[in-house]
Amino acid sequence: MPDSIRQIHHFPCRIGRLEGNEVVIADPSISGLHAILSLQPNGVIQLEDQWSTNGIFLNSRRVSQIVVDRLLCLRLGNVRMDLALSESELLSTAKNAVTPAQADSVGMPARSLSRAEALRPGRSGDNFSGDSPAATISRIAGSGKRGIVCPHCWHRFDIDEFLFIARHQSLIGDPVLGADAQQRFLPSRFTLEGNALDAAGTSCPDMACPRCHLRIPQAASEMPPLFLSIVGATSSGKSYFLTSMSWELRNKLSRDFAISFTDTDAVNNQLLNDFEETLFLNSDQDSLAALRKTELQGELYNQVLLDNMMINLPKPFMFTVTPAEHHPKYQEVKDKMSRTLVLYDNAGEHFEPGMDLVDNPTTQHLLHSDTIFFLFDPTKDVRFRRLITGVDDPQLAASSRVQRQEIILTEMINRIKKYSGLRSSGRSGKTLVVVLSKYDAWKQLLECDLPEEAWRWESKFNTCVLDVNLIKNTSFQLRSLLEEICPELVSTAESFAGEVLYLPNSALGHSPELNPETGMIGIRPKQIKPFWVTVPMLYFFYQRGFIPAIPAEKRQLMPEKTLEMQLSGDIYFVKVPGREKPLQVPLSYAGWQLRCPGEDLWFTVPK
Repeated sequence: MPDSIRQIHHFPCRIGRLEGNEVVIADPSISGLHAILSLQPNGVIQLEDQWSTNGIFLNSRRVSQIVVDRLLCLRLGNVRMDLALSESELLSTAKNAVTPAQADSVGMPARSLSRAEALRPGRSGDNFSGDSPAATISRIAGSGKRGIVCPHCWHRFDIDEFLFIARHQSLIGDPVLGADAQQRFLPSRFTLEGNALDAAGTSCPDMACPRCHLRIPQAASEMPPLFLSIVGATSSGKSYFLTSMSWELRNKLSRDFAISFTDTDAVNNQLLNDFEETLFLNSDQDSLAALRKTELQGELYNQVLLDNMMINLPKPFMFTVTPAEHHPKYQEVKDKMSRTLVLYDNAGEHFEPGMDLVDNPTTQHLLHSDTIFFLFDPTKDVRFRRLITGVDDPQLAASSRVQRQEIILTEMINRIKKYSGLRSSGRSGKTLVVVLSKYDAWKQLLECDLPEEAWRWESKFNTCVLDVNLIKNTSFQLRSLLEEICPELVSTAESFAGEVLYLPNSALGHSPELNPETGMIGIRPKQIKPFWVTVPMLYFFYQRGFIPAIPAEKRQLMPEKTLEMQLSGDIYFVKVPGREKPLQVPLSYAGWQLRCPGEDLWFTVPK
């Protein structure tokens, strides 16, 4: 007999550990709000996981949604919970219920489902609850709308085009991935749990893209993707930037912004996790450590056979971004904020002119990226190097390489326009964030003191809020500095993107040292102190409503002076007393308080 029976008459019914839920389960494995029972418009009752920590399990398989159309023996965290449509069914059937898992052990024949049954979610009146991977994705992405985008080859396809990956050891050899890969197949039969059955009758939960045949994690398909590309010249510090950023985001998003940031797939993120351990979890804190250079080929790329050609596709780094349960607007934003963040990092050589090859389409992720981070390394620009003094950094040695980095930016823009059909004079709707790396080496050139963090606690939200005005003003100061030193970078960036943001960044917070034994540079892990490494991504999240800004009434504004302004196209011309040439302020800065570079004079251009 069950320990207790609870009849539910009103919906929605919240289930969780905290008081205030309709069903309170006082067990530490149960989340504050663990699940919700809801009554659908068609009269079907559905149980839905609310991004709980320990999940809902049916037959040892985690499910996110399940229809209550029969007796269900579930596990929430460590708690057994049976659901039925009537008390009599619960009392009379629970004692004798045989689950599919038990059926195997007592020799009962296991029933399989057709592809049509498995892909039809949430039906009432039959023995399948619609909790298969494909059914779960179908509910969220929308079958028939070509709502799935492969993070490997960017092919868009329908839910019912998913291939499954054979698990039986005899089913080896795939025409796209090679003789050693498990076969990919379009299934016709499924288990009761919704897993595909391969030719040997083995249950197969893993799915793959129908074009490149590479595995797509279930979570990456359930949550809409956000694509983001990191571009930069060779040795500009992309790998250090990405490693520091991911490490800091894991720690700061949950603590300060009530957002969970976790690996979607540990296999795809293995290299990045190794880099994080090298810099931030190194047992030897005193010895010089370094990240190996991103190669043109190798472990960062998947080699597949497409269109009778061997193609190298970049391995994406994938993170699951969801609001934590203590987020102040959890119920309101949990669907909008639940995303798969897909990051791409290429070798700098891939962005050089002449490297956009048919068999090496490694930079075509740029077409799909919502935002692009372009890393500009001042230590590789000869004009910046002339201005940097008093800094002992081997990257500033006369023998170290310098490079015209705007050529990389121009090549990136040309590729996007070529493959997207954007006219040469047209502007993209993407946001371009120009990240000036290695800030610790050139910060003397920026005439303003920056705080360690660009956010602060806001009791109104019980989370931190982003100081967007600080970010915008810092961007404006950097833009002015770049206009003086390398104006071609500013003109190239702003001819392409509607919004360009310029941000300082130091992935290590300290100059590296030259290893006399190897001739290579490295950093002592104990000296690493990243500076503003998360700010570009926090602004990316702010743009999408994931992170709030400081409320307007709490912004700390400086006394302003009324200046004459004239709008021409997308530029405000601001006349400053004592200056013959007016300041040029792009429209993207409208509404934010800015400081006139080189002067203690503040102003705001109207929206």
